[in-house]
Amino acid sequence: MLSGLWFALGILIFALCAGAVISFVIFVPLFIYIIPYYWWIACQHSIGKHKDKDGEKLLRSVRNATILYKSWITKKEPTF
Repeated sequence: MLSGLWFALGILIFALCAGAVISFVIFVPLFIYIIPYYWWIACQHSIGKHKDKDGEKLLRSVRNATILYKSWITKKEPTF
């Protein structure tokens, strides 16, 4: 009985550690990816543009960051 409890506790600890590692592997690169986009948005806010981008969700920010980076590469104006 006691060994079953330790086994369940071990599985719980393993699941928590695996979840933390997976979250770290997914979200840290995402945040690094969108940092230049957030800097660009901050500069745009200071000149009065793109005020509608306040309070965006993470996945929307990633999508808009991809659009912005594509526009930087192609030297065109971004259209969100």
